Amino acid sequence: MLALLLLVCAATALKAPSSLPRQYGNFTLNRLQRTRTKLAEPSELKVTQNVVNLTRADTAVSVSSTYTQNGTTPLISLEGGQVFLANVLVGGQEYSLVIDTGSSDPWLAVTDFSCYDPIDDAPLDQYLCEFGPLYHSTQSSTFVPIADQNFNISYADGEYLTGSLAYESFRMAGIDVPNQQFGVVDQAAWYGDGISSGLVGFAYRTLTSAYAGSDPTSDRKGRTMLYNPLFVNMYENEGVPTVFSMAIDRIQSNGGVLAIGGIPDIPHAPYWANTEIHPVSVNTTSGEPVYEFYTIDVDGFAISTSTSTQFNPYDNDNPYKTPLVGNDTDVIVDSGTSLCYVPDDVAAELADAFDPPATWDASTYAYFVDCDATAPVFGVSIEEKIFFVNAEDIIIQINDNLCVTGIQPNLGGLNILGGTFMKNVLTVFDIGAEQLRFAARQFYPTS
Repeated sequence: MLALLLLVCAATALKAPSSLPRQYGNFTLNRLQRTRTKLAEPSELKVTQNVVNLTRADTAVSVSSTYTQNGTTPLISLEGGQVFLANVLVGGQEYSLVIDTGSSDPWLAVTDFSCYDPIDDAPLDQYLCEFGPLYHSTQSSTFVPIADQNFNISYADGEYLTGSLAYESFRMAGIDVPNQQFGVVDQAAWYGDGISSGLVGFAYRTLTSAYAGSDPTSDRKGRTMLYNPLFVNMYENEGVPTVFSMAIDRIQSNGGVLAIGGIPDIPHAPYWANTEIHPVSVNTTSGEPVYEFYTIDVDGFAISTSTSTQFNPYDNDNPYKTPLVGNDTDVIVDSGTSLCYVPDDVAAELADAFDPPATWDASTYAYFVDCDATAPVFGVSIEEKIFFVNAEDIIIQINDNLCVTGIQPNLGGLNILGGTFMKNVLTVFDIGAEQLRFAARQFYPTS
């Protein structure tokens, strides 16, 4: 139960480490060769036309149908800002789908799907997978099944999805993709949120999960049959610029904004940190390729008990400034992960800086903290610019008397900048130039 409360992210094909045993540390990042020798010039960051502004609303209520305006689509925030959804038309039917930068497939659960327990694979009643409205292929005139292919994706916490593949019309943020390949899920072991019907992944096409044949049990013996994710089709076939951006809100009644082809018209600092996306894969110790992400190098992490501390992001000797910790760390930027996961020694130093200090719980592999504690200063340095995290994001309230830190140890595994960090920045994914760009957002409170 605690792992679900901590993560509630059911979106990323390798879940955040606190739901996993210590052997999660067997996953490592390996650099890959670039597929292109000459990259495109950085995209011009224009404000997308017809921006949809977010309004406060009950998280269980769909946003206005004005999501069909071009360029930007609103996100709904669920479970205290842990999962982010956008309304998408699929075959003319409207669904709320999880938006995830850590996976690639678009998929929906169908009306007659079978639900299973992620822990022991036992059959369950459908409602226990907690999907929202289910996809009706018979109600769509644009549904075209794909023969001799199956959809199959497994998650590190035991969740999995299998089914078939098909083509269908998708409309998102006013952009039409008439023949989008997607996963038609008829078997699911899933921790749902009660609202979302599926997911749209925004990562690279190398992460898609289509396999030859109709038998999912034989898939891992062969290679995936790569196809274009939704955003790839948008820029390859629909003339959309090769850039999208996300601004996640900490206000629970809001979710944030996803802008396709540009940036949203929201307040942000005028200065950008531009950093290279490193092509990487996640491998187990067996050498089996598992996953690929938007990965960047960060200079290090800023930690202090004093708001007057001056930090040194340049990694040189400067007796007048406090050095960063965890220098030159590879991190994954992933909207589908709720918290941040950093090297164990960085998380321990941050835990000690709370007043009173956070305490480690060995049974749940997590740092707990007094809900009324004073949070330390915490920031992430990218290209020698430090992005500070609001103290309200560093203490995560699970219930009335139980709080965890928003920065947790990776237990020797992957470093992830998730929602805790992304609530404080406007993040631009410039696919053409293979860059991520960050601008600080206004330091807004929750009230």
